[in-house]
Amino acid sequence: MITGNFFGKLYRFFAFSLIIITPLSAVSQTTGSFRVPLDLAVSLSGSYGELRATHFHAGLDFRVGGVVGAKILSAGEGYVSRISISSGGYGNSLYITHPNGRTTVYGHLLDFVPKIAMWTEVRQYEKESFEITIYPDSLLFPVKKGEFIGRAGNTGSSGGPHLHFEIRDTETQVPLDPVKEGGFMITDNLVPQIQRVNFYGIRNVKSIPVTALVRSYTAPATAVTIVPDTFYVAVDALDRMNNTGSRLAVASYNYYLDNEKVFSFNPVGIPFDKGRYINTIVEYGEKKQEGRSMVKSWVEPGNALTSNVKAKNDGLFILKDDKDHTVMIEVFDYKYNRATRSFKVRRGHTYAVNENGAGSHGNEKAMPWFIPNNYELGNMKLTLPPGSLYSSILFTADSSVFNGTTLWRLHDENTPIHISARLSIKSDIQSSLKNKAVIAILDNKGRLGSLGGEWRGDYLEANMASFGKFLVVADTTAPNILPGFKDGENISSRKAVKFTISDNLSGIASYKIHIDGKWILANFDYKTRSLVATLDPRRVLKGRSHNLEIVVIDNRGNENKLITSFIW
Repeated sequence: MITGNFFGKLYRFFAFSLIIITPLSAVSQTTGSFRVPLDLAVSLSGSYGELRATHFHAGLDFRVGGVVGAKILSAGEGYVSRISISSGGYGNSLYITHPNGRTTVYGHLLDFVPKIAMWTEVRQYEKESFEITIYPDSLLFPVKKGEFIGRAGNTGSSGGPHLHFEIRDTETQVPLDPVKEGGFMITDNLVPQIQRVNFYGIRNVKSIPVTALVRSYTAPATAVTIVPDTFYVAVDALDRMNNTGSRLAVASYNYYLDNEKVFSFNPVGIPFDKGRYINTIVEYGEKKQEGRSMVKSWVEPGNALTSNVKAKNDGLFILKDDKDHTVMIEVFDYKYNRATRSFKVRRGHTYAVNENGAGSHGNEKAMPWFIPNNYELGNMKLTLPPGSLYSSILFTADSSVFNGTTLWRLHDENTPIHISARLSIKSDIQSSLKNKAVIAILDNKGRLGSLGGEWRGDYLEANMASFGKFLVVADTTAPNILPGFKDGENISSRKAVKFTISDNLSGIASYKIHIDGKWILANFDYKTRSLVATLDPRRVLKGRSHNLEIVVIDNRGNENKLITSFIW
């Protein structure tokens, strides 16, 4: 919550709660030009390079005792160069530029120090917008090393109270390893854990690759594993660290055949615009079906992380005889603690493979990974720009009927898309509903998610970030508004008015609260769907009845308006 009343009674509990957390001198935790950004014993819930859903984790997540309110301190001397407030992402965040060519980032904050909070609030009222990004002048908010800048929170896309902290190269904005850059002395004498190793056979590598799982191990193998002459491995590994039970990132993966390195990967210095390549680093089908991010040795031709991946034979293990060979998996954490696991393998495994060549066969079409691809079937058109695919595929599609409308199955959800494709569907939806229509994706649990869409003649078009099942539906339902108080209720003991707002399909596009005809700043948390407007005596007079109007509009123009009143 952003408020000028920074030390109000509302937060006294959080300030008191910090007393029970044992402090550790920041001086004892660093050897570099930066300091740890809080005065608590260092305990991490997330580390640099973790394999996340669509990116590599860009920083460190510091635990703060499970409650919001811990004081956050500037890691070094500099100036506040960016202030961002969002219902998602990093939530309330500050960016500090330092004279050494680095920028530090502080995300998911509860609030900022009063001088920054009040200055930012003025800009929010000027724009009549909760979400805002501002780039203050370098002279406006200078900070010293160790200066109090805000408090740890749970705003944005955060799963619990913590501080997300990054160190970036100021010029390129590439996220760097905070432990190395900051010189942070973090205790870690625990070795990483190799939790699962999968062996996959592969055919048609140079045309349209076909893969199949051969064996999966969660413990060391006691017998020789029989494999095809060409195969690859995928590894699920994690790191453990002192003072935390969290699953943390492995710093480097190395895979060997008879002591010769076949593959290596480290997630250091990956630019944000290349974060989505995580979908080719991991075995994507395993991620989609089982929720496991397993780093695979096979380097697909569309993998652009050439600075982070080194491989022989595209990361494929090739056996040229029927003798026993040794596959060794080696992983390190950021403190160079090492874990290994070895397997004896022998050529001999065969499995059925559909030998798919180039060209089209019925509803199938070969799509090379390195060129644009277009596909048309009935009333559906699909365009994949260059760079959409990591490997060539034999694309398939078909249609069926779902709830009285055409449902298009487009290829296989276990195949990732890097750059969004453009999907166009011709629909006979009645003209009165065209402005309410969206292209929706249907998941395996029967739930719909909106892709939005724009009409181009008779076709509704939208960007498609994954393969799956798609249909055109009309969103005619207005968002839901649930107030946290009764009409006319006396809420004089409260500090804010609260609402829960939600939408069934296209998503919330905008929301506005007016009290006595004046726009009031409201903080939206998309995780909890809560909309909270602080009652500030400077803007809402005490000791009287007030009229309130809240308007919520979704992305298809459906509007819900609630008019109510309260005494405060």
